[in-house]
Amino acid sequence: MKKKLSILVVLALLASTQAASAATKVTVLSQFKVSQKNPVVTMRVSGLPAKNGIYISTCMAPKIKGDAPTACNPSAASKVWVSNVDADIAKGATPGKAKFTLKVDKYFKDGDCIHTTCIFYVTNDHNAPNDRSEDQQLEWKFGGIRLF
Repeated sequence: MKKKLSILVVLALLASTQAASAATKVTVLSQFKVSQKNPVVTMRVSGLPAKNGIYISTCMAPKIKGDAPTACNPSAASKVWVSNVDADIAKGATPGKAKFTLKVDKYFKDGDCIHTTCIFYVTNDHNAPNDRSEDQQLEWKFGGIRLF
């Protein structure tokens, strides 16, 4: 009986590990060559959750990789809500079925994306606020030499 229980526990852990690694794929075009003259990036997503969307924000990279960022750009133009849920789209979410753009700033409150590392921080939206399975940090850089 203990062996069967152990096997079930191991299978459950493997199943949950696979689900956690099934995060939405976010692709950033020209990720390390963002134009300083026209600081707009083009993105596309695939594999969005069926029941909720995601938020993508421009933030300073956290000091410890994997921690949540503490400084994100407060500008509405530097954030995007992406979802394929019809109710979300009706409320203003960007549909995730096509490419979309996001404006980035060189500097923002507590942020310097010229001299330090900035990221696109991806999280589940307000429809799944406690689900961390979509959390991602995608580094990006203005064109030229990478400083990190």
